[in-house]
Amino acid sequence: RCPQLGSPTALADPETERRLRGAAERGGHTLYVPRGALWGCEDIRRMDEAGTLAVSHPGGGHRDGGIGDIGPLRPLCPLAPNNVNTMAAAAVAAPRLGFDGVRACLVADPSVPDWHVVEVEVTSVGDEGRALRVTSTRRNPAAPGAVTGNATRDAFWSSLLGGLPPHVPGAHHV
Repeated sequence: RCPQLGSPTALADPETERRLRGAAERGGHTLYVPRGALWGCEDIRRMDEAGTLAVSHPGGGHRDGGIGDIGPLRPLCPLAPNNVNTMAAAAVAAPRLGFDGVRACLVADPSVPDWHVVEVEVTSVGDEGRALRVTSTRRNPAAPGAVTGNATRDAFWSSLLGGLPPHVPGAHHV
């Protein structure tokens, strides 16, 4: 068995994370957290494991329409738990940074009522102080007021199935 967590945002609460990880460990399992809508999750994990992942400090410190300044993800999670799962997946993929090192800002932009836009910037410190910087923008069509769109649901389901052992009855791996 592989315990799976549907919302990585739940791990922003240190006590919840401690209890879930402890339960999985006591049972001899790992806790699987689906990546959902996060593109480049495996690359982020590799950079974190290599110790080259760096905290990015976007210029300006505040985004128009944003909830607060660009800052650590952890305090943003309880404010908008349904809207930060992709950011939380990045924090889980990069445990050296975690919820306190991943920088985040949630923006509500009424001029884009039927899209969810996720922008991710990852920086990896390289040779001679030069950095690799990767920026991705994901535009997911969504109904006005919806928490998520079909593309996120499909990505979540696919990553969830990817964490199941191949012998689970009824599971179809994508």
